[in-house]
Amino acid sequence: MADLLRPETFEFFARFLLAGFIIISVRSRLTAARSPKPGEILLDAVVLSLINQAVFLGISALVGSIPAVAVSNRVFDTGINSLAFYAEILVCPVVLGILFGRFAGSGTVGFVLRRLSMPGTHPIAEAYDFAFAGGKSKGFVILTYSDDTVIFGYFGDQSLAASDDKRSDIFLEALYVVEDGQWRMASPPRAAWISLAGIRSIEFLKSEENTNGA
Repeated sequence: MADLLRPETFEFFARFLLAGFIIISVRSRLTAARSPKPGEILLDAVVLSLINQAVFLGISALVGSIPAVAVSNRVFDTGINSLAFYAEILVCPVVLGILFGRFAGSGTVGFVLRRLSMPGTHPIAEAYDFAFAGGKSKGFVILTYSDDTVIFGYFGDQSLAASDDKRSDIFLEALYVVEDGQWRMASPPRAAWISLAGIRSIEFLKSEENTNGA
């Protein structure tokens, strides 16, 4: 690693590895997709770095072809001390990471592949993670356990759902009591951390507006 950070090798490292790692880092903060395995992340970083370089070169060529854009040669210089170099390895990867993360969470890529009759896998491998990704699940939820225990609550901005290989849990910002089909906040009002061990189902109640618009 120390050799990669030497002045004569840093430019190569930044363009063909660092840019890809930045894209992966930004994308992981916008989607619940599982992190690549150690053996795969290096290949992902190289491929994404190449994509980043192709995009940046395309943008540079487009901007450079506009006669009205008057910039110094230093801006378009590709050396390590140029502004363009840092835009290529910092700004462009961040923008691409945001785009990739948004597309992954929205399912756009999968939709395009299906329209082209091409096979594809969803970027979020776990249905549980997908259910709570991107704030789509805000609203009332019903947790039902294998022993028929039922918990009613509200999952909103102050709530959190997490899962890993060893355990899953959820924090509901408000608990509710349901009587005769009417939801009312528990008295006294309370939030709750809840273990999902033994969970059988989690139901997400849609509002009438969302239901009618579906």
